[in-house]
Amino acid sequence: MQALRNALRLLLFALALAAAVGCTSSPTEPKGGGTPQTPKPPEPTVTFNVSVTANPPGITAGGSGSSNIVVEVHRSDNGQVPADGSIVHVTTTLGAFGSASGANAVDLQLVNGRAAATLFATQETGTAAVTATFSGSSGATNVRITQAATFFVSSVSPSVGNPNGGEQVTVLGGGFSSPVRVTFNGATATVKSVTGGAITVVTPSAAAAGVTVGVGQTAAVSVAVTINVNKPDQLSDSIDRAFTYSLGGGTDQPSVFSVTPALGTNDGGTTVTIVGDGFQSPVQVLFGLGASATSFNGVEATVQSVTTNRIVAVTPAARGFGQNLTNQLVNVLVKNVNTGFSTVASQVFRYGVPVQITSMTQGSGSYLGGTRTSIQGSGFDDPVAVAFGFTGVSVAQQVVSVSGTQIVILTSPAPLTGTCPANGTISSTSVSVTNIDNGNGNTANIGFLFQVPLPQIGAVSPPSVTASTQIMITGSGFSTLSNNVQVIIKDQPATGVSVPNDRTINATAPPQPLANFTSGACPPGQTGTRLLPTPMDVTVRNLDTNCSVTLRNGITIDPGNLGNTCTTTPPPTLVANFSAQPLNGHTEQFIDMSTGGTPPLTYLWDFGEPSSGAMNTSTAQNPSHTYAATGNYTVMLKVTSGAQTSQKTLVIAVP
Repeated sequence: MQALRNALRLLLFALALAAAVGCTSSPTEPKGGGTPQTPKPPEPTVTFNVSVTANPPGITAGGSGSSNIVVEVHRSDNGQVPADGSIVHVTTTLGAFGSASGANAVDLQLVNGRAAATLFATQETGTAAVTATFSGSSGATNVRITQAATFFVSSVSPSVGNPNGGEQVTVLGGGFSSPVRVTFNGATATVKSVTGGAITVVTPSAAAAGVTVGVGQTAAVSVAVTINVNKPDQLSDSIDRAFTYSLGGGTDQPSVFSVTPALGTNDGGTTVTIVGDGFQSPVQVLFGLGASATSFNGVEATVQSVTTNRIVAVTPAARGFGQNLTNQLVNVLVKNVNTGFSTVASQVFRYGVPVQITSMTQGSGSYLGGTRTSIQGSGFDDPVAVAFGFTGVSVAQQVVSVSGTQIVILTSPAPLTGTCPANGTISSTSVSVTNIDNGNGNTANIGFLFQVPLPQIGAVSPPSVTASTQIMITGSGFSTLSNNVQVIIKDQPATGVSVPNDRTINATAPPQPLANFTSGACPPGQTGTRLLPTPMDVTVRNLDTNCSVTLRNGITIDPGNLGNTCTTTPPPTLVANFSAQPLNGHTEQFIDMSTGGTPPLTYLWDFGEPSSGAMNTSTAQNPSHTYAATGNYTVMLKVTSGAQTSQKTLVIAVP
């Protein structure tokens, strides 16, 4: 019996010792001790702004022209550029990089965030969408590839010259493209300058051109022009009898060699130069019909200046003094008034210039209109009406100024269909010009490319917000949106939207319905559900063009307490309880048997022996106490858990 009692005492002592050792660490202290480590946040995702520009924005199909493509890359968050040598991938839907037979994609090395490539046109026409991609971010621009202007030769000015050659003249026409060759009856002239509508040359001699010109004689020769010499797209055109070699005439009898220009409006007012010989001031110039001075029936022109071989005059109107020369090929009579000698040049001037459209100097501009461009051609007569043709609609353009060969306009806004244009461009299919007074007009298949900028989103700051917080969207292509722009987060429109500059949009994050948030469990010790911070798409839409861009999961919205049903579970009721076991002699082992409460728990023991002073109490969970003598003692245990307190009193007999 005594052996059993001793064994029981040893067992209780071991349990008490184990419990005491277990209390040395807080239940909430992590294993291994030390200060808890804060988890390292994930590295932020780096995004880049990629911009692409083209200069010029339009080139000619099949020609030798090219567009310089420049790519610029910088980080969206701090503006830093990638390391030198980083690769940016550039592609195009039309044309080729490096040469007309090159590739439609190229990898470029960035230097200080920039790289450049040359885009050449092939035979295809349309809009080349040029896209640059770097580290998952991209930018784009458009290059318009159009048909070359119509090639033709119209006249030579002045059209009369000395047989010795060496005189500077201008060959007029359209579609001229270097290198060029100009010949007079097969003899090569020296080319001084070339533009799209004029070539300045120095004439060869009449002998080189294979003609002989005596005193008082003339010889008319053909003039031929060849463009794109020794290239695959080489073309030639010529005019018969376009230039006249002349060695002078009589002193009394005037002679007319040419009238330039040879076309004019029915309203008159065309300044012409009459080249010949034997002119003596004062002279009389008439435009009309008749083979001689006695039978001539015409309208008198206004003479501005006279030399021996040149008269500058202003044409009269086709109608006047009983005459009606409208749209007719007429003769010109020149009479030296003092001597009475005269001459008639037959069929040298036509009234009613046919309208011709050859080219447009600027082929692209903003879809908002306001781009200044010039229409080149002939037969234009102020006032004129100019219109661009689109699919199913014609749009009038604003006329700024008019001359016989050029109309300057400001483009009107492009017609919008409510659908974002493909590749960010709207292209007209034709341009038409109508002389309002006489109804003459023409239409040419020359298009104008209206550019519709597509917005690009780089980042949203701050990346995580609650509803009604102001945010800033950075990117590119925002300034043209003005303030007619909508910002949508998930499916809710933002408020307070403003566009201070091309790269920034300010807005206020809108409240979100419960259905737009992800739900999750409550924290430990709570029941119910709660809504979690949820990544949402950010969309920027131009309400004018209906063009939009979306940044997937561009911002995280924190719901706050919205939809939070989490409640704290009350702790179980605290009930203090204990037992006592004798160890040896007057020593008792006390075992805590309390239930309920939520850790941590605190303990206060009163062993019922006041004579022992400070040794009469303990704060251990399972203490032992040695009494001074045998007897009955009242022992009390008080247990505390948060706001709960419970106590237990037992009388024990100490042997």
